[in-house]
Amino acid sequence: MNISLTKFCKDNDLPKSSVYRRCQELNISTADGLASSDADRLLHEFDLIPQTEEPAAAVTATVEIGNHQIVLAHPQLPQTYSLESLRSSEAISMDDPLAVAQQFLEVANNLTTAMKGDIAQREQRLNETRKAKDTIAAKAAELRLESRLYQLQTSVLDKSVTAETTALQEALAQLQTLGKSPS
Repeated sequence: MNISLTKFCKDNDLPKSSVYRRCQELNISTADGLASSDADRLLHEFDLIPQTEEPAAAVTATVEIGNHQIVLAHPQLPQTYSLESLRSSEAISMDDPLAVAQQFLEVANNLTTAMKGDIAQREQRLNETRKAKDTIAAKAAELRLESRLYQLQTSVLDKSVTAETTALQEALAQLQTLGKSPS
């Protein structure tokens, strides 16, 4: 059974491009995967001979400490690091979001105060208009009554004046009949 080139590379921790290039050099076809003999050949090519699991014989080892250590100097580490290479996206931010929030709150409070003031002013205007309307309506009703009373009184007075005038004219006519004519 053949094994895919990808699985072979993954199982043996090998870069796929290097293995593929070596297969071309050795005329190993990878179109249908790798035959087990080709996989063994590649393992030898990359010095990865599979280890057979045999029980290990108990070996007694003696360790001697000698002067075979290589001591490395402390490496010079950079003093400046950038996190940019670790980020996968960009963030859009404001320099001082709390100052923006404070500004917004001040403006919102001013608008709220202005709206409440406008409502109070409009309510006062409504109350004044209502009071003026009620006052005028009461005076208009009184005026209508006074107008009717005036009409009645003037009618009565006019009839009385007419009656008195008529009586006066009759009295004058009687007086004139008693008098001598100027001829």
